[in-house]
Amino acid sequence: MDSQIIAAAIAVMGTLGGGLVTVWAQREAKKMASLEKRIQRYSNEIRARQAQEDIAAEWLCELGVASSERAAKLMLRDRTEERRGLRPEIGPSGVRDR
Repeated sequence: MDSQIIAAAIAVMGTLGGGLVTVWAQREAKKMASLEKRIQRYSNEIRARQAQEDIAAEWLCELGVASSERAAKLMLRDRTEERRGLRPEIGPSGVRDR
């Protein structure tokens, strides 16, 4: 009779342990999914800001403020760094889909 009680206790402990592992794995999977969504959102935001910079550079070139789009981008980046203390460091090739 004692061996049956011990076997039942071991079975219950194994079942509880398996349940805890399953709950932990699901929680980690949800965290990873949330992080992947956040990364995708940030990647989209970076691409949108790069597109905005491209359009602004085209516009400055059309207005005759800069001799080329590349020169206009450098002017925009220099002015942003001067006024805000920030300079973009991630180029289009730095934003890749996984």
